[in-house]
Amino acid sequence: MILKNAQILGEDFVFSHGSLAFTEKIEEGSCNGPAIDCEGGYVIPGLIDVHTHGALGFDADAPEVDFDAWQIFLLKNGVTTFLPSTTTQVHEDILASVARLNKAVGINMEGPYLSIPKRGAHVPEKIREVDVSFLKQVADRVRITTIAPEVGENASKIRQVCDLGIKVSLGHSTASYEVAAKAFAAGATQLTHTFNGCPPLDHREPGLVGAALDADSVFCEVISDGIHLHPAIVRMLYRQLGTDRMVMISDSIRATGLANGKYCSAGLEIYVKDGQARLEDGRLAGSTVTLYEAVRRSVGFGIPLAHAVKMASLTPAHALGFSDFIGSLAPGKDADVVVLNGDLSIRHVFYKGEQIL
Repeated sequence: MILKNAQILGEDFVFSHGSLAFTEKIEEGSCNGPAIDCEGGYVIPGLIDVHTHGALGFDADAPEVDFDAWQIFLLKNGVTTFLPSTTTQVHEDILASVARLNKAVGINMEGPYLSIPKRGAHVPEKIREVDVSFLKQVADRVRITTIAPEVGENASKIRQVCDLGIKVSLGHSTASYEVAAKAFAAGATQLTHTFNGCPPLDHREPGLVGAALDADSVFCEVISDGIHLHPAIVRMLYRQLGTDRMVMISDSIRATGLANGKYCSAGLEIYVKDGQARLEDGRLAGSTVTLYEAVRRSVGFGIPLAHAVKMASLTPAHALGFSDFIGSLAPGKDADVVVLNGDLSIRHVFYKGEQIL
């Protein structure tokens, strides 16, 4: 396949006019095959959502989850790789979810190792301390887990979790700056949905957010829907972190792709109105946007398109350790490609070279 006459987002994440050739992989030069004229469009790498709970009425915790339908929905919305994200459940239910989602490239296990005061939309009765013996059972499938380091003995177990090959993200936590800094030094590499599920940044007590921003290499998840974070905060994080550390996520729930209304997820009732998902007490309960919509909104907030795309493709690929084969349009990588119209609507999607849209 050849996509010609378009603005191609190169592996340096600079747009230039030209063509892109690929089979199952991105090609160095030209290749034989059909060509599509993409005049007026942009060609970008497929997006990577490391934190998405569900869509279309089901989620990663649900026995009835339809992974294939979920994947097709996300592919048509420009997301070519995603980690189904479980919430706080008992270990037996997490094992069942991991087994059901065996087609996924991995799982993001957000809970149950959280703090009750900052639990958000997680069932408090199921929150517990880190269990390394359990994580050994799922280490071949779980790519990331969220830990509140101030709870019990959690901090002392972070290195053991990292040694299993599981990325540790700090979040749903009241950790002080000092506790969080030690947790990052022990091996935690990420911050779960920055500013959400943790105390605000304070000039005398920087806390978890301050520790993450102050570190040199911590990846910070950002929900850029204009609801979880004010657009000014999104811009500030972009300027502070740069494109190499800011990871855009959707944090989408089962209501994504559906109408406003009442939804039940992981034992909680969630009310969606005007696209905002909240618990009965008003607390936010995830988002209803896709990662592509978050990218589009980020552009509306003033972030250049090339940079917004990088923070939703190559940067999450680096955060996962997947950047050797996905995340950019570099030769040799999987041909996960999205073609945008001039108004940033999605025109075509290719997944490992196969045309999906």
